[in-house]
Amino acid sequence: MRSTLDADSRTGRTPDVPLDAVGYAGVLRELLPIALWREDAEGRIVEWSLAAQDLLGHRSADVLGRPASELLVPEGNRELADQLTRRVHAGETVVGTLSVRHSGGHPVTMEMWIVPAADAQGRAGALLIAVETSQVLRMRDSLAALESLFTQSPIGLATLGTDLRFLRVNEALARMNGVSAREHLGRRLTDVVPGVNAVALEGMMREVMESGRAVVDVRRTGRTPADPDRDRTWSCSYAPLVDGSGRTLGVIASLIDVTHAQRAAAAAERA
Repeated sequence: MRSTLDADSRTGRTPDVPLDAVGYAGVLRELLPIALWREDAEGRIVEWSLAAQDLLGHRSADVLGRPASELLVPEGNRELADQLTRRVHAGETVVGTLSVRHSGGHPVTMEMWIVPAADAQGRAGALLIAVETSQVLRMRDSLAALESLFTQSPIGLATLGTDLRFLRVNEALARMNGVSAREHLGRRLTDVVPGVNAVALEGMMREVMESGRAVVDVRRTGRTPADPDRDRTWSCSYAPLVDGSGRTLGVIASLIDVTHAQRAAAAAERA
């Protein structure tokens, strides 16, 4: 384990993030694989997850019952590993950036949470929760870019779940609809802006989820609380929201107000 641990670690409390990660592992595993394994009071591996196998190369049949330090701790870090084990067995939680040995012999740098966990006999053991550092940094950068796009885009953007209830709405769309972003959440389009042919649009979004194919530049005309006395026209595009395994999680919607362009085109056609 890396000597940088002391600078990076915090002890004495159970961290919020890793426990949440354990609870939501079924959702997060496609986005950020979370390796879990458990060691008994003697330091032997007694549980080994599939994500641990994927990230570190060791099959469960090859690790169960064997000392974790022998398999996973790089040479030169055994003393530090022993110190951490004693601290966790004493009831501390350790959080840090550590190196773990891959089955191929090379080190894998991981963000780790090591928490006390009693074994089957009630003796002090440890639960280890780890994610690859490079994946964490990549996800952080990707989320930062997506957050910037969502908050700064002049295009109306929203995500909706499979029940077509709003999960997130940016300020541009909130202004178009004349309804705050917060008031969208948990509600359907038919609840928020029924005067924009919302029933037909919801039918289209269901087709997008079922077919897995996006639709682009569908025009809708109607009235919203933002401009209740005049018809406006929007160019709407919908795409399926899927996870890494291809499972549909909902719909991504983007909208552009094309009212002025539509009116200009109609005027030119009349002329």
